Amino acid sequence: MLKHILFSLFLSGTILLAACSESSTTAPTSGGQDDVIAKTTAMTNGSGSVISTVKNDDTQHWEVRVDMPGDGGIVKFEYQLNSNELREVKGLSSSFEYEIEPGNGLINYSNAKSTAISAVNGSISEWKLEKDVSDSNWQYRFQIGSSEVRINAVTGNIIRIKN
Repeated sequence: MLKHILFSLFLSGTILLAACSESSTTAPTSGGQDDVIAKTTAMTNGSGSVISTVKNDDTQHWEVRVDMPGDGGIVKFEYQLNSNELREVKGLSSSFEYEIEPGNGLINYSNAKSTAISAVNGSISEWKLEKDVSDSNWQYRFQIGSSEVRINAVTGNIIRIKN
């Protein structure tokens, strides 16, 4: 009888250890996740609610989605997986009425948005902030009607308007 109890305890412990080791290798590290959530909260001035945080090993990035207050919509923040550096910020749903302060010498979203709307009449259907692959400069891209307005995210100057 004692052998059966000891064997059952041994087997239960082995299963428990195996389950714990599996989840710890597939779950995101809390340091990386905590870091990207803290950065996202700082950029939104704490005004949005984080609705998801996903670690994507295939594309080597973190993705944090934030529900902005009121009718602001959903904003997606992407970070490099190995460094937690910002890769992209993108508005996923309108009305785009919120503030994003990316820091690092980049202008605020509302300033870039104002410049874009002043340059082209219409409503914004999508926007994003990203590092341009051709010159490694950060830029905002706004889709307004059939036009795309690109704004230098450091200077706030219009780079180009594409119709």
